[in-house]
Amino acid sequence: MEKIEILKQTDLFKGLPLAFFPGVISLFEKMSYDKRETIFQEGDVGEDIYILGEGGVSIILNIPGVGEEEVAILHPYDFFGEMAIIDGDVRSATAIAHKGTELLRISRKDFLSLIDEKAPYATVILENIILKLSIRIRSTSDKLNMFYLMDMGV
Repeated sequence: MEKIEILKQTDLFKGLPLAFFPGVISLFEKMSYDKRETIFQEGDVGEDIYILGEGGVSIILNIPGVGEEEVAILHPYDFFGEMAIIDGDVRSATAIAHKGTELLRISRKDFLSLIDEKAPYATVILENIILKLSIRIRSTSDKLNMFYLMDMGV
């Protein structure tokens, strides 16, 4: 799949005009991963954000006292790794590829430059990230509450 098609379909750039895309394509590197290949590991330094073009990705969280738990399954055009773009901290989870996974990757440095250079679009992009983070936090919170209730025998 072509880079521009992936970029136009992702929620990361939802609401942006077509004129935005030609100027940013070169910032994204196409990556391929095999089934069960690790994209990044919990605790790794987070320096990139990813957009899923084909295949799937499982997000795995290590829950103390419980073990590893799949907290999300990502599908084409989902983006992930966004927390690293915001805070530059280590990865909070592990990302594992499903078979035939194709991703686009942009470094934190390039992403921040994009935000700076494309300032008129920055608000839309950052709102899209905030919305996705909110959805993911709520989903993870619901799952953790379920684990808590199961642990209590409810």
